[in-house]
This record gives sequence, structure tokens and C-alpha cells, in this order.
Amino acid sequence: MATLNEIAYNIKNIVEGGVGSDDSNLSLRQVKYLIHSKRAELLLKYTDNGRKTSEAFYQVDILNVSSLGADYKPYLGFNNNKAIRSVVYKESSDLDEVMELLPVVQNHDRMFVQQSRFIKKSTKKYASLSDGKIFVFEDDSILEDGILEFKAIFSDPTTVSSYVSDDKTQYPMSQELLSILTQEVVSKEISLLYNLSRNTPNNQTDERTQSKEIQR
Repeated sequence: MATLNEIAYNIKNIVEGGVGSDDSNLSLRQVKYLIHSKRAELLLKYTDNGRKTSEAFYQVDILNVSSLGADYKPYLGFNNNKAIRSVVYKESSDLDEVMELLPVVQNHDRMFVQQSRFIKKSTKKYASLSDGKIFVFEDDSILEDGILEFKAIFSDPTTVSSYVSDDKTQYPMSQELLSILTQEVVSKEISLLYNLSRNTPNNQTDERTQSKEIQR
């Protein structure tokens, strides 16, 4: 496993051939954006082949329950909400607080859930997703307080509450796909961007040209 900075610096180093410069046309922000995008693309292809996702991809975002709904971070758009591993409800943030695993439904399916005998027998509470917000229902009423542990594969891992920093947090990616991600970003994304940007004269390009002339 590696941090986002370690992955990004490695990719930048590969593209630049180990020759870094302050006036490089390739920024770390660009590299990190491409890492997020390529990760999502790889995971969509990976799950389309029927494979299950590794635990390494999941993160936990802590949300405060509200009658107005809690804003959740965008997660990957797998079919049937497969990017969501679990939603756990607690009445408070106390470590000894009882945890309750909630069924998760889209808002347009809520009426079906409320009428379902099976779900009413198994649990009184459930979570409903609607327009970027998550609501917790108990029977037909919306809960106004409590804590949610929303576990999912998020589109941008750096926005999740459990993410500390690009230097310290392990990037949510399995080891077997990390090398593929690096190759994909370098060969299909950055190389084209970097080669096009090198057509514009700058100090680094001039220095490389002068260096080659001196060697000749």
C-alpha cells in the first residue's frame, strides 16, 4: 500500500524520466486528479467482470443524522449500489454505543420498503438516499439525531472524514491493481498531456536541448 503522494510522485518521476524541475508542465494536482479518475474507471471494469471488490477500496465517512438529511460524499456508480458496503446507525459517538446495520434504499423505492412485511419484521430503521443526502427512517418517521458510519468506495477518497492527508493516509487501492493504475495513468493519460505541453518552450525544455547539444 502507498499514500496518494507516493503514488503521484512515482508517476511524475516516471513521466519526467527522473529529471524534475520547478517549471515542470506536469503538476501534482493534475496527477492526483488522473489517479482518482483512472481508479474509478478500473474499478468499474473490474466489477463488470463479476469480481468482488477488495476491502482495501472502502472507506468510512462519519455523518450526523438530521431531519434535513446528511450530505454524503459521491461514491462510484456501480449497479445496485454495490459501491456501498454498509450504513451503520448509532445514537451517539460513544464507543460502547449499540450499532445497528441499516438496509439502504433509493428514495423512489421508499414506499415499497415501508409496505414490505419482510423489512418491517427485520428492522424498524432504514436509510434512504435522495439527491446527495441520506435520511434515516424509523417506521414512517425521519430521525433527527444520531451518527452514521457510511462505508463505501468514494469517487474522491480525499474528501472522506476518515482521510487524514495525502502524506499519511493509505490510498484506498489494492496492491494488485496499483501497478495497473500506474501504467494506465502514465501510458494513456499523462504521456499525451506531457508530450503536448513540451511543445511549448520553457526553461526545462531549453536546458534539455542545450544539454544534448553539449553532449554532441
